[in-house]
Amino acid sequence: MGEDRANSVGAGAPTYGTILGALALACGVALAQGAGAERTVDLGNGVLITLVQVPVGEFTMGAPEGESPLDLDEQPTARVRIGKAFWLGKFEVTNQQYALFDPAHNTGWIDTHGKDRVGPGVPMNGPSQPVARISCLDAERFCKWLGERIGSTCRPPTEAEWEYACRAGTSTAFSCGDGADLAKFANFADANLGNLKPWAIRDNTQNDGAVASCDVGRYQPNPWGLYDMHGNVCEWTATAYRPYPYDPGNGREQPKPNEERAVRGGSWDDMPRRCRSAFRLSYRPTQPVYNVGFRVVVEE
Repeated sequence: MGEDRANSVGAGAPTYGTILGALALACGVALAQGAGAERTVDLGNGVLITLVQVPVGEFTMGAPEGESPLDLDEQPTARVRIGKAFWLGKFEVTNQQYALFDPAHNTGWIDTHGKDRVGPGVPMNGPSQPVARISCLDAERFCKWLGERIGSTCRPPTEAEWEYACRAGTSTAFSCGDGADLAKFANFADANLGNLKPWAIRDNTQNDGAVASCDVGRYQPNPWGLYDMHGNVCEWTATAYRPYPYDPGNGREQPKPNEERAVRGGSWDDMPRRCRSAFRLSYRPTQPVYNVGFRVVVEE
């Protein structure tokens, strides 16, 4: 990946941006210049995608030593510079948006058997729910289709871009900060999951109000105005899943065709620890996954 995306450094009413700035100052979070600006793109039939501008900046990628719990693949950390601003989907791509590209796709239902669609259960295919059961290659094809419609380069975010946008100037495990009520910011494996899968690993002390995936934008955004960066559905990135420290010059941003891609953010079926800003997992790029979707980058 070139220097204009990311570099490893060493190893009416008040506008939404104005409101974000006030919230960020109140929470002690630095709001980078340009963060919070929005634009929309028209997919046709009156369906829009809203984008948030993610500014140039620098951050520490990975989990710091003091973060608990953490996984071994989240370390060692690296200072990474995002050298070029970009536009990122304010929300995860929805079923309605994806249907304009692939009308035959059906995210379907989820039942007590988990990932296997053995019959109707909790719906996952509402128009405003995030699309899932799509592969990374499907996400890339959607982005190519979108780019041709709007005359811009569109793609899934790199892993560095994703984490930078998720953190939004924070260094805590979640962008809402330490001690916040996570159920106000994320859809994860809480007590409600027991109504769907009584045997599932979940946090019964929490109640986010959702059993499975829910409409995008239901919870509070991060300091840069991005929703569902923690939970709802996991999100594909364009980056090969390789060990840290992150180094954009080692080929991970030009993954081999069958190389596993990094997936970030956690989902409605994941415990909070798997929804942290630093958490990583991976799947083959051809593999549709029941709780994995994506959001789009539009390059400036």
